[in-house]
Order: sequence, then structure tokens, then C-alpha cells
Amino acid sequence: MSIQSIERVSAILALFSLERPWLGVSEIARVMGLPKTTVSSLVRTLLEVGFLSQDSETRRYTLGQRLLNLGIIVEDTLEINQKAQGPAKDLAGKTGLICRVAIWDEDAALITLDVIPREVEVLARRIGPRVAAYATSHGRAILAFLPPNELQKYLKRIKFIAFTPFTITSKDELVKELAETRRRGYAVNNQGLVQGRGSIAVPIFQRGGRVLAAISLVGSPERIFSQNLTVLVRNVQNAATEISRLMGYTPESAQIERVKMPGHPAGEVLRDRGRSGHRSSRFHHKEE
Repeated sequence: MSIQSIERVSAILALFSLERPWLGVSEIARVMGLPKTTVSSLVRTLLEVGFLSQDSETRRYTLGQRLLNLGIIVEDTLEINQKAQGPAKDLAGKTGLICRVAIWDEDAALITLDVIPREVEVLARRIGPRVAAYATSHGRAILAFLPPNELQKYLKRIKFIAFTPFTITSKDELVKELAETRRRGYAVNNQGLVQGRGSIAVPIFQRGGRVLAAISLVGSPERIFSQNLTVLVRNVQNAATEISRLMGYTPESAQIERVKMPGHPAGEVLRDRGRSGHRSSRFHHKEE
């Protein structure tokens, strides 16, 4: 298979999503700007190897079970999941809230680990969904500690979508919120992605002090933004500190390769071991 064919196959697979799980050859050809004969040939190959499956009645395609098998392998062997599983399970059990870990993935936050408190022993076998970073606490916890040049590139590329009436929809508003996130050491989100859902998140760092992921607690706004907010923040920060340590982060390694942010160097939230998160318990009610 040529490099061009591999690129086209990858593009076809990327067209499928939670919002668009089934596609026909004509739809794929139209979106990709390719002849139907070319798409038919590529789709037939994907079907033969199990990367796609076909509905016998509609003749439309969806992602195949072989991709599910590969996804399970990725999920079970992903280092951040292996290191975060214990602290995340403890955090969910201690707080009674959903605990999630997300990594940075092409301008979005990709949830790689989901711990449900009522089933603490069960980890959902699922990677995803990819969610808009600007509309989630774990996304903003990562964004706030990206290198300045990467953040600026993100801000130039991003196109805002109002998922709810509380979603951040302007660059100025997002920049202001990210500065506040760096100042206090954790991100908040009050119904910015889904109405009736609130969350708080803390960044996870890797060796050298670079932000790698974020860990969050998710629940109703009433439960998240209550008088116990300070306690919840401290619990999330402790979990983030432990996971960062397991991922190789140390204050010494951060001093060597520290990613500096204006007014708040990356990793400072962990070096302070949560103190920065408690200088203020303010949060923005207009966001989830």
C-alpha cells in the first residue's frame, strides 16, 4: 500500500465519530473529494481487514471490531492509565464523584481513564470521547500550562462552539480564564460542556516539568462547587502530585527543563503541593 493510500485510509477512519457513526461511500467520497470508485476500493479493503463493518440493509459502514480490540490494547498499555489507575480509583472512592484522566490530543482533551464511584473496582473500557479543551476543566488545566508558543498556536487555530449558554466562546475570555487557572493551580468548569455538570481539574506533569495530562472530578454543580470545594481541590491536587511523581516528574527535573509560563512556571502547582490551589476558592458560576 502506498503512502497516499495509507493517508487516505487514515482520513476515512477519522471521519467516523460519536455524532456520525455510520457513513456511505457517497458521503465519504464527497467529504474527501475523491472519486467513488477510489473510495469503494479503500473501504472494501478496510472491510476485509475488519477495520470497518457494513450494514447489510443500508450498505453503510461503521468502525469495525478489530479497531475496538486495538483500542483496548492501547487503553490497557497506555502509561498514563497504568500510573493513574490507583490514585484515580482512590480519589473516586474518597469523594463519591466521577474521576477522569485526559491527555492532550490534537487541540482536544482525550479522556483515557474513567472511574465511576459506584463501581470503584470497574474501569470503563473506553478511550474517549475527545472533547473541546476550552469547554472542559481537564482541557483548560492542560492548556494553562502549555508552552507559550503552543498555546498561541492553539488560540489562532481554535473555532469556538457554544455547547451550552455557559460555554466560553471568545479568545479573550479563555485567555483570562487560563491565567486564573495558572494562578490558583486548578481549573473549574461549571456547565460549559454539558448542562447540569460541573468539574475541577489539576494538571499532571511528566519528567522535565512538561504538562502531560489532567485529572478531574465530575459531578453536579451543587456537589462540586459546595462548601467542600477546598477539600475536593486538595484531594485532586494530591492525586495529581502522586501521578506526576509516578510519571517521572520531580522539582529537580523541572528545574533542568522547565517550561516557563508568564507569572507561573509549569510544575509550580505541584512543587507547592497544593498551596497555590487554596489561595482562593473562587470559581466562575457561568462555566461548568
